[in-house]
Amino acid sequence: MSRQDEKKLYEQQEEKILAQSDAFISLLTKRGILADQKIDSEKVRSAKQEKTRNSYHNTLMLLQQYRTIVWMMECFPETIAEELEKPFEGVDALIEHMDVEMAMGNRKLENRMDGIQKSRLLLDRVNEALTVLKKKPENGEKLYQLVYLTYISPEHLNNTELLYRLDMSSRHYYRCSARWQRHWRTGNRIQR
Repeated sequence: MSRQDEKKLYEQQEEKILAQSDAFISLLTKRGILADQKIDSEKVRSAKQEKTRNSYHNTLMLLQQYRTIVWMMECFPETIAEELEKPFEGVDALIEHMDVEMAMGNRKLENRMDGIQKSRLLLDRVNEALTVLKKKPENGEKLYQLVYLTYISPEHLNNTELLYRLDMSSRHYYRCSARWQRHWRTGNRIQR
């Protein structure tokens, strides 16, 4: 190999390493681990970095509380009927009575309705993201089953039952779990 060929090979390798390191730095910035140098203000940069770092934690917390949120939404009509001191006779009657109460300025009821609406939107977002995950080529169905059985299914499974239903070892479960968490962290969960 001539000196010139060696130099070209070296330059190609150097470019490849540089591209890989740029991609790695970009990934760390996207996850909020490194500060984004494109933002001039240090205060704004640190706030954005903190927000990015917390977004994954908040998503995981939402998944962990998914069953409880669904249960609360199922109990909502009866709870509101009790608060309004009216027996629950059906959804239509309850909605009519709630409209009257909100027209009369019942702020507490209005705030509860806003909270339920926001919770419903969050659950819809999780369900949309899971649908996208399920369609992922290669292992999407397996990752979907992992998330569904771990967090979403109405039945809370212990670790042994979970591994049995997924037909995988505990080591494989944690590897797959880390894989889907990486998708959530990097924002790949909603790509279509």
